[in-house]
This record gives sequence, C-alpha cells and structure tokens, in this order.
Amino acid sequence: MIDLHGDISIPFLKKSRFTGSYLGMRYVLLKAERVIREAEKTVGPDGEESEVPAETETVIRAIIWPEPFNFEVTPEEKKHSRDFPFSQDGLWEAVDWLNAEHEAGNY
Repeated sequence: MIDLHGDISIPFLKKSRFTGSYLGMRYVLLKAERVIREAEKTVGPDGEESEVPAETETVIRAIIWPEPFNFEVTPEEKKHSRDFPFSQDGLWEAVDWLNAEHEAGNY
C-alpha cells in the first residue's frame, strides 16, 4: 500500500512534482491547471469584439503508468490520470486513488 504521510505536502507540490513507484506501477503527483471554461470571443451591443478569458483551477494531477519506463519515455496511451482538489484533503484522495488503481490493476 502506498502511504505518503510525512513524505509529501501541499507546499512541496507548489514547487515540485512527486514521483514514485509501487509493485509495477509508477506514479507522479503534480500541480496542474485544469480548464473549467475555454476562452471565448463575444460581440458587444456596439459591435465591438472582446475576449472572455479562460477560467482555470489549480488541481493535483495524479498520473500512473506501468513500469519499467520513466514518465518522459512512456507513451501517452499507457498513462492514466485523474485530477483532485489542490488541498491537503485532495492530496489524500489522490493517494487513495493510487492505491485503488493499483488494487484494480489499472496501470
């Protein structure tokens, strides 16, 4: 079982990514921006165009893939990911997800 208590924190993830492996499954936890709404162009009543910026939120992205290769050389189709809230609770949800995916063999 993956247990990262004492090994990782939100302040750490603000600055760096965390990598690891467990019995054939490799993983990375990192800070990412998820797009909630794409940018769009609008036309006002005066006919002038303006752009509404995209809306994003900061998340913890957990990515898993099978051994033996590292993240950079593993083909994208072999990677599987999920986003979690960028909070301490979100971090432990991500760790629980890593364990559940390993148990199910989804890596």
